Amino acid sequence: MTTGEDNTEARVQAFQAKAKDSIFGQDAAIDALAAELARLEIRHDHRPRGVFLLAGPDRSGTKADIVQMVADALGIPIHQYDLSPPWGGEDALIFGLHPGVPAWLSLQQSLTDHPLAVVSLKAIELAHPTVLNRLQAGWTSDHLVEPSGTQVVTTEAIFILTTDLAQGAVGQLARQEADPDRLHVAAMKLLADAGFPILVLRSIDAVIGLKSHTPGELTREYRRQIAEQVRAHGLVLADGGIDARIVTDLMAPAIGPYVEGEWAVRDRLDADLVRAKAEGAETIRLVLGEESILVVPVDRLLQEEPPSSPGSAAQEDSGDE
Repeated sequence: MTTGEDNTEARVQAFQAKAKDSIFGQDAAIDALAAELARLEIRHDHRPRGVFLLAGPDRSGTKADIVQMVADALGIPIHQYDLSPPWGGEDALIFGLHPGVPAWLSLQQSLTDHPLAVVSLKAIELAHPTVLNRLQAGWTSDHLVEPSGTQVVTTEAIFILTTDLAQGAVGQLARQEADPDRLHVAAMKLLADAGFPILVLRSIDAVIGLKSHTPGELTREYRRQIAEQVRAHGLVLADGGIDARIVTDLMAPAIGPYVEGEWAVRDRLDADLVRAKAEGAETIRLVLGEESILVVPVDRLLQEEPPSSPGSAAQEDSGDE
């Protein structure tokens, strides 16, 4: 960000490439945010470099991933704050008022030490009104004012806010509206109708809308991810080798192995795939177990299991699906 427009353009392109490769189905949102980031070098209006809002559905931490990728690509630090209640915690921390918490964790100190940074504010719609007033003052001018009265410059900071309000409505809008400017205007109205603080909306440079996905789109993506995970371990997935219940339970975890979260289950699967490979498996099938995804070596079963009756073979085939 500090070595000229050519460097900024390269960094923004790097963000686009990595984000599109890592995040499923949000290319339009990534392009819209990249276009905003590309304009940061030419802003000279004595305000923060940008105040952006990520709205819409948040599948598997997509919003946090985008924020982190922006900071990584631009090569600048990230200051993160969760502004949801209970108030008296994070809202006091952000302005250095939390007793017993080091002052260096405050936003003012962070911006004093690293003025060129991404400031991530999660659940901005739930922030205490006093916090919103202080932040809005910093977004409409070139500084924040500490409770002590000291001014902290904000002109080098990039604020990225996230909200869970109107997820479904914004998600559907993002599926239908390809123009980022029209999406911004329409999303502002949806958010205002849903109760988003008008004070904050007036300070936002761009609403980046993440689109909703159909069950079919998610099913295909989950299957692709799991198949890629298997291939990464040098194993071959048998035809029809993913138990359909694995995908449906990933999409709507309620009981069983998925209660702890998708990535915890996928981490355990990695360990089981490593073990199967070490034990000589080549082709495998994945079956939903009570506590994890079971890795069943198909080639070993063919070699070791006694011949089965035609009836039991048919039952096995039907059970795989």
